[in-house]
Order: sequence, then C-alpha cells, then structure tokens
Amino acid sequence: MADETHRRAWRLDRYDQLRAERPQLFVNPPGAAYEIVFDRAAQLACADEWAARSRERGIPAEFADMGVIYEDKYFIALRDTVRFRDGSIGPYFRLLGAVDGPGAAMLPMLTDGRLVLVRRFRHEARDWQWEVPRGFSEPGETGPVTATRELAEELGVTAEAPELLGRLGEDEIYLVRIDAASLPERMTDDAVAEGVDEIRVVTPDELADLIVEGHVTDEFLLAAYAMVQARRPRNP
Repeated sequence: MADETHRRAWRLDRYDQLRAERPQLFVNPPGAAYEIVFDRAAQLACADEWAARSRERGIPAEFADMGVIYEDKYFIALRDTVRFRDGSIGPYFRLLGAVDGPGAAMLPMLTDGRLVLVRRFRHEARDWQWEVPRGFSEPGETGPVTATRELAEELGVTAEAPELLGRLGEDEIYLVRIDAASLPERMTDDAVAEGVDEIRVVTPDELADLIVEGHVTDEFLLAAYAMVQARRPRNP
C-alpha cells in the first residue's frame, strides 16, 4: 500500500511539474467538452475507481494511475482526470512529445516539381509505408531547424528556407525545395538505422494515384499533399 501511495504521488507530482513547464497543454478553454480536473483528491478518487475496475478485469491496478504514467526521451504519456459533459469524472489518455517544441515533417520537392518519398518500416503498424521525412525536435530547436536537420539525416541533402505549409496537431509541415542532383546515390546510415529502405521520386499525379489506390496511409504525407493542393491557383 505504501508503494502504491508513493507511486501515485510521484506520477501526480510529475504531472504538476509538467503543467508548470508547459501550461498551454493544460488549458481549460470556455466551453471545453472535457475539463481537466487538477484537484488532487479528485484525481486520486478517479484512480481508485478505475483501479477497482481494472482488478475486476484482471488488469494491474497501476494501469489506472493518473498523471504521468510513462516517459522517455521521445514521449510522455499522460492520463488526465477530466470532467465530461454529463458531469462524470474519468480518465483520458494522451501522448505528448518529450521536448517542448514542434516536430517537423518535410515534403521535398525537386526543381522540376517531382516529389521525394521515403519507404519506412513502422513498428506500430508492423508494416512498410510511404512517408515524407520527419522527426522530433531537439531542445531549443525551431521548426525550420528541425526540418533542415531531419532532411540531412534521412536524405543526405540540405535545403534553404523550408516553407511552412501548416500544422498537424502540434507538429509543423514544411515544403522544402531541393535539386535532384543533390540526392545521394545511397541512403544515409541514419536513414537505414531508422528503418528507411527506399527513396522514390514521383510526380504529383503519381502521388495522387498512390493515394487513391490506398498505398499511402501516413497522415503526415496525406496532410502535406492536402496543404499543397489547397495552395494551388483556383479558377475564378
């Protein structure tokens, strides 16, 4: 019991620390459908209720803890205590980047208008998928700096002045213009280590066909494509 009390207190103390460090992630705007509850007694009561439910299902009670429930150099997993619209209080899970800064995804475009895709193995899907280069920010980095660094790591090229296309959640999506002659003959060691096994150059129409045929499922590539399409000149 003492261990459980200590564990729960640590997770909620870390939660409060994170809230102080990144207050924008814990805002309750007017009319919020899910109001985050910060009262410690309410958080512990919610943990008690859901721990009992977990035990009934044969699940470890600690899986119902509130606060910061997992953390590494890439991600922080939270279980917020929230008040729903019907007045009930319960847990709501969310995943944050470990660094307080936007990740960056880049749609590389060659001078002739063709686009560069990478084929990467994704552990969560246990499958390969066509993507754009992307990655987490490092401490102190801005979005353009992250974009430039990730492009160098995954494609082995440099790009001048990444153009912000828009956001996907807290991440930023950029258009980067590169010269076809700058593409290396072989993939970088960083790219291979991160599960990339192929680079493919396609026309915008070929990418559209891949999307229609269901060969593209990566949300960042789909968002980048949509953002580029939205910026095309429109007929009056």
